[in-house]
Amino acid sequence: MDSGIATVLAAAVTGAFALLAVLVNKARKENKQDHQYVQGLLTIITKSTRRIENKVDRVDERLSDHLEFHAERGDSSVRRVEQIRSKEDC
Repeated sequence: MDSGIATVLAAAVTGAFALLAVLVNKARKENKQDHQYVQGLLTIITKSTRRIENKVDRVDERLSDHLEFHAERGDSSVRRVEQIRSKEDC
């Protein structure tokens, strides 16, 4: 093989690999940014979910207290709620 062609071929191969390395590094940087963005969204979702769980727990407590209040008064509606709950448990 002619030394001139070999030099051109070597330069072309080197350039191709350099271009490939640049593209891989760019993709890696974008991937890292995407992961940071998604991690931020997951953190927001986690905080929102915890707040919702706390609110549900508070509503459950308040409802239980309210039902207990009516049960102490002997209201018939409480017995109906207890019947419905016992059917749901089955």
